[in-house]
Amino acid sequence: MIRWINYHLGKAGQTRKVTNLGKDLSDSFALFHVLNQLDNEKCPLDGIDDEDLEKRAEKMICNSLALGVPDLLRPKDITTSNTKINTLFVSYIFNTKHGLEELTAEEYEAAGMIDDDVEGSREERTFRFFINSLGIEDLYINDLYDDCRDGLVLAKVCDKIDPTSVDWKKIDKKPDNDFKKNINNNTVIEAGKNMKLKLIGIGGVDLTKGEKKSLLALVWQLVRLYYLKLIGDKKEEDLVKWANDTTEGKCTSIKDFKDKSLSDAKMMIHVCAAIEPRAVNWDLVTEGETDDDKMNNAKYAISVARKLGAVIFCVWEDILAVNPK
Repeated sequence: MIRWINYHLGKAGQTRKVTNLGKDLSDSFALFHVLNQLDNEKCPLDGIDDEDLEKRAEKMICNSLALGVPDLLRPKDITTSNTKINTLFVSYIFNTKHGLEELTAEEYEAAGMIDDDVEGSREERTFRFFINSLGIEDLYINDLYDDCRDGLVLAKVCDKIDPTSVDWKKIDKKPDNDFKKNINNNTVIEAGKNMKLKLIGIGGVDLTKGEKKSLLALVWQLVRLYYLKLIGDKKEEDLVKWANDTTEGKCTSIKDFKDKSLSDAKMMIHVCAAIEPRAVNWDLVTEGETDDDKMNNAKYAISVARKLGAVIFCVWEDILAVNPK
């Protein structure tokens, strides 16, 4: 969504960029220009210079309604940097009219030629989803290996899991060389040890260099630590009972997290719907009879869970494979 906003800002001739869906949208400037790029007749720039930010936001929201975006938020949600509502709002704008050009045949063919390590990619995606779903302000990564090399991302993740773990006096907020990045990453290693992680043979330099095995070993332990913190003293039996009670009468009950019926992702979607019925569009949910249908359900289940603010510990392949972990 951030890249999409910046794409339309660039098309509008604006040099300004957004780096988050909170503070950077609070003055409505970026959203005014995005809507104007999508339809300059229904969404004029009238009111973009209004000094009263709430009135400015109100006019921007009126433009979105004219475009066909549902009435989702109030001007105060924009001006107070409500990231969750802003994310939902921007997503609806995108779904209403994205304004992107179709790929050419050459671009489409090039996109299909990527030769990636499937298992490695799956692991990277899992950890990237986890980090991006933690709800850390001004933090979003596109590439686990490259974006974690400066130590800032990892320091913020450690701080999210245990606010006492990171010595922020040692952290350089703008590390512009490897020396500063090494200091940040050494501080991350210290934070990991403070949280009792096993980091034998892993140093800050390894993280700065982007060594995959070292980074994956560290992030996996952070994932596990946060998961254990999240579920507390609950056992698998407790979670299975909760899921069955929550979805009673809506879908097949499960015996445990190895139950093959989980592969169609319908239980996950019903759990999400029980928490917030408006979050699920049932027109997008299939019966899950084919592998493709199961894949679409699994992707949608994760998408809905992310919209609800859930922390994500898996990718869609894990659901299809009924990965009990």
